[in-house]
Amino acid sequence: MKFLKICTLGGTLAIGAPGAQAQQASGPYIAARQAAMAHDYGFASEYFARALVQTPQDPTLIAQTMSAFLAAGDVAKAQNLARVLSTFPQSHPLAGILQLAQSFQAQDYGGALTQLDSTSIAGTAIDDLLRGWALMGLGRVGESLALFDTAAEAEGMRSFALYQKALAFSLVGDFDSAEAIFSGKDQSPAAISFRGSLARAQILVQLERAEDAIAFLGDFHGEDADQEVRAMIVQLEAGAAVEFDVVRNGSEGAGEVLFFLALALRSGDGQDGLLLYTRLASYLAPRNVHALLLSAQLLEVLGNHTLAIEAYDAIPRSHPAFVRAEIGRAEALFEIGKTETSIEVLAQLAEAFPDLRSVHQTLGDFLRQEGEHARAVRSYGTAISLIDQAKPRHWYIYYVRGMAHDQLGNWEMAMRDFDRALDLSPNQFQVLNYVGYSLVERGEQLQEALSMIQAAVAAQPQAGYIIDSLGWVQYRLGYYHDAVVQMERAVELMATDPIVNDHLGDVYWAVGRKTEARFQWRRALSFASQGAGAEDVDPPRIQHKLDIGLDAVLAEEGAPPLKLTHDN
Repeated sequence: MKFLKICTLGGTLAIGAPGAQAQQASGPYIAARQAAMAHDYGFASEYFARALVQTPQDPTLIAQTMSAFLAAGDVAKAQNLARVLSTFPQSHPLAGILQLAQSFQAQDYGGALTQLDSTSIAGTAIDDLLRGWALMGLGRVGESLALFDTAAEAEGMRSFALYQKALAFSLVGDFDSAEAIFSGKDQSPAAISFRGSLARAQILVQLERAEDAIAFLGDFHGEDADQEVRAMIVQLEAGAAVEFDVVRNGSEGAGEVLFFLALALRSGDGQDGLLLYTRLASYLAPRNVHALLLSAQLLEVLGNHTLAIEAYDAIPRSHPAFVRAEIGRAEALFEIGKTETSIEVLAQLAEAFPDLRSVHQTLGDFLRQEGEHARAVRSYGTAISLIDQAKPRHWYIYYVRGMAHDQLGNWEMAMRDFDRALDLSPNQFQVLNYVGYSLVERGEQLQEALSMIQAAVAAQPQAGYIIDSLGWVQYRLGYYHDAVVQMERAVELMATDPIVNDHLGDVYWAVGRKTEARFQWRRALSFASQGAGAEDVDPPRIQHKLDIGLDAVLAEEGAPPLKLTHDN
């Protein structure tokens, strides 16, 4: 392999193959490289370090080890290697960034400014924001604010830079100017994130506008406010003192830049690169639990649930964000197969925080996925009872409770929930498809089912499982040739799905293409045996169709014989 992709700040750093010395440690190196590519940074850092013991003077290997340690969250070890790399003639951007972060963390702002002359984080505007915070640390407020204004002129940076400027005003006690930025009094307002909403609320309190802070939080977060927001509202309603503490020095300001940069870019590619931003943000601003939460979420996206759990565990139980961290930890535990533990975590959380709808809904989702449908219905019911006024976005909770009712055999109650979901979101394709397919399987209201599934296909024309539903209802109605068209399209989109292949086999049989039907049934059996959707197919029945044909199987089951109703 020519390149090892270990992401650093700003994107993917393609690091060449190790030198001749490093090849002496090829075993540990290969293991480390594979682990890094799988985002298993703990394992990667351990094995890179083993390789480095044998070849300590290979700068490429040092850089790889440094990146892995940072991704794993061990900033101190990464910085030790950055200092070693600084003795080599080659330029290593991440090493410079780590040394810059160390200067900020030590509040050596003069040193940080010097390093910014030769080190770039992610472009001129971001570097200007960091210079601004270094100048704030040195007490050079006017120069700092001017740099924030300069950064705001860069394309796409205005609201981001204004937010940093508002925090800088707050740091020096000029809360009027900070609120003017948030409100857009003198210019377009700064964009407000979750963390930004907490900052603005704190600023309003310093201006003796606690009631405005409560109203703002209520409007911004609505009834879905999490425990951290609710805790602040309770504090404000009780008249408790709330200080501005989002940023207390230049180092924390620099951490805020890196955190918001990762937050702004998280929907794009290079999630492991963003992880390094959040790791450094936590290093520069240890009290910023939102950076720690974002690291955990990025790790989940990357499939490293073990490190994600470690990050969630680092949120103090005393912090209001602990609830969000516990939900995240439960989700990560669920992903690695520790389902009983994850459900227990959520059950305890639901008991401790009975008024948080998100906890009950997440618990219901886990219980439903584990087949505990009766408990799921109860959890969903509790969550629904906490909705003050149902809005279109609440369709989903009625939909999933309806599925749980259906699995319990309570079709009438399920339909009540499905109807309510469609009342809230009439064109919701997931509900239309589920209800339409269920009606087909029940042999009820087939024409209505066809209309519902056609509407779902219109909303999601590339969704193979919905196209499969359309083909299946056409088959059940006797529109066999129409069904062939849809089923063949579904198989194109979901080539290895056993259910879709099984359905295509049935449809082929119905139009007399029996050799092709048997071929599709064999494919369905092979995919089911590989574990792909095996829980939703009936391999013995498929084998029986291969043995005696679909007509004979239907006759044995007492089902109506195949009868062509419509032919295009």
